[in-house]
Amino acid sequence: MRISVVITNWNGLGLLKKNLSEIIDKSPEALEIIVTDDASTDKSIAYVKQLQKKYPKLTYLKHSKNIGFGRNLNSAVKKSKGDLVVILNNDIRPHKNYIKNTLRHFKDPKVLGVTFAELGNENYARFFWKQGYLQFEKGRASKTHISGWLNGGSSIIRKDYFLKLGGFDHVYEPFYFEDSDFGFRAWKSGYTLLWEPKAVVEHKHESTMSRFPKKHLIYVKERNHLIFTKRNISHKSLLFKNKIFSFLRILSGPNYLKIILAARRQLRKYPAPIVFPKRSDIEIIKMFKN
Repeated sequence: MRISVVITNWNGLGLLKKNLSEIIDKSPEALEIIVTDDASTDKSIAYVKQLQKKYPKLTYLKHSKNIGFGRNLNSAVKKSKGDLVVILNNDIRPHKNYIKNTLRHFKDPKVLGVTFAELGNENYARFFWKQGYLQFEKGRASKTHISGWLNGGSSIIRKDYFLKLGGFDHVYEPFYFEDSDFGFRAWKSGYTLLWEPKAVVEHKHESTMSRFPKKHLIYVKERNHLIFTKRNISHKSLLFKNKIFSFLRILSGPNYLKIILAARRQLRKYPAPIVFPKRSDIEIIKMFKN
């Protein structure tokens, strides 16, 4: 199968200088390396053009205006030539054979993608239900394991399946919960997601999101967590519990009413999620019970 590598970037010149050459060198299987740039105002693209002289398979997409993480990634996946697409943040440094060690899993036609093992944080993702919300946390494993979702900054996906499900949902703009949401929709649609401990990358956590005010990041996380629950849960009992706990959160902190209203506004702006139901909410949650 043909393989493309997509690297999302926004004003990440420093990170590209640290990591881009190594990503290219550690990705010999890739027919192309695409830097997809979300209207950077630094010299990111100038640096990519400079590297193209050394690496002919390096290319780029540049958006004229900032469109957010999900749209930026989706646009590059659509234009990529690969059957499989590696998606990386610009603060990721891969180890040798990180792609090769995932390829055997794609012999199974139900496998949509594989998430890489981040060095020092080797965890798969698991869903669970608690206090009226669809929650997630890290699970520990030493062998290949199912994963609730594929990390939006360090994983490999089957392009046609990803696009069939519409890619990352724009309702979560500007960021947060896109990968968790996609994972739940993938499981609900009958696909399988895996975590592979032999596909190792280093994540330096130098993302450009750290430039946003902390208060704004918390607001977006809270809003998108509520959206994540409401968009993916259809079980009547669970939805009723969500209403009860949302009301209790208003009582304990009036600011949560603003979160609820913001989530409602966002939900009204976007169409229903793309999903092809084959598993129920309860079935998926039970799959990840310890």
